[in-house]
Amino acid sequence: MKRLPIFVIALVLLAPVVHATAAPKAQNEWGTTHKIIFVGLTPKDQPNFWTENLVDTATATSDGEMLSFAKESVKNAITFWKQNSRGKMKFATSKFIIGKAGTAIKHCASSADIKAATKIAGLKTIPIGTHIVVANIYDSCGYAGLGSQEGNAINLRSFGSTTLAHELGHNFGFYHSSSMYCKGSDYTKFNATNCSVEEYGDFRDLMGNEDWCPNTTLSATQRATIFHTPLAKTIKIGADTTVDESSLVTDKIVYEFGYKGNWYFFEYYIHSKDPCSWVTNYLYEPQIQVRMIGPAWTTAQGNAVGPILIVRLGSDLPAGEPVLDEDGEPILPPLYKTTLTGFQAGEVFKLPGAPYKLTVKSTGETSAVFTLTKS
Repeated sequence: MKRLPIFVIALVLLAPVVHATAAPKAQNEWGTTHKIIFVGLTPKDQPNFWTENLVDTATATSDGEMLSFAKESVKNAITFWKQNSRGKMKFATSKFIIGKAGTAIKHCASSADIKAATKIAGLKTIPIGTHIVVANIYDSCGYAGLGSQEGNAINLRSFGSTTLAHELGHNFGFYHSSSMYCKGSDYTKFNATNCSVEEYGDFRDLMGNEDWCPNTTLSATQRATIFHTPLAKTIKIGADTTVDESSLVTDKIVYEFGYKGNWYFFEYYIHSKDPCSWVTNYLYEPQIQVRMIGPAWTTAQGNAVGPILIVRLGSDLPAGEPVLDEDGEPILPPLYKTTLTGFQAGEVFKLPGAPYKLTVKSTGETSAVFTLTKS
């Protein structure tokens, strides 16, 4: 099922994106052991919602179908964050509590549901590292899930793995993984009039993409800017830089460069190493992907814009030599209607908002070589 749009709590919408060198807060420090307390609110007209089994009793679980589903979602979400922190995140045993019939109210009141769930869990306040996850299937606000940067509570209407993992990301400090497109793929005209930001636009990142699979991941840039795993390395201008493929566990999978308050991040992506990707209109070739944070007008184009993937359209670029089919009819160039999410070997690209150009020298099976030089 496709997720409905997810928004963060209004009080944090204008908070600045955390840069790679910013100090982590207690909610996402490595020393913090996280604990999920899942509170399922129960509808008055469905008192057995969490405990009922709609399957054959021989295969039914003792928890009930919906509670079992919730436990599996929590398990998947914890696995996701352990993997993407390279095993550094620690989680205590999760707790599951079911509210009595009538606690799931048909309203749009996230704070009231959190307050009710906290009371049901027997807490007066929520300790650092604890995440109250309250599920109300009758929530009428229109979102599937609601989290906040550095928060400690999550509202869910849909309690699938994708939604929960995504909203936990907000609690850990992550913003949405976004993308940017400038008209005609012309990034020399880099401004709010010519360019637009899609808040959920990064197709290979759970903080931007809507689909779940066991190998779903985060871009190396997202991991570097929040958890510093990996730690982004500084580019040496004019020198060849070797960057390893972003799914590898090395210390050379993301590089950064800052210019007048904007930050640029470079990582190497090979589609074949990302079995979760399913979108057919992206260019599936080895590529250097460029993401950036800033300037201010980019974050003003969305509720919680995070690192922004630079994309182009193949149809904007000069057409190559036409290829003819067996009947002598021209075949459209291979890049036509293709979204280019990165830069291939041989390409040169001027960074938007900075007098520097990227040159991709080579792309291999496990690493690529590029340079950044003054324009």
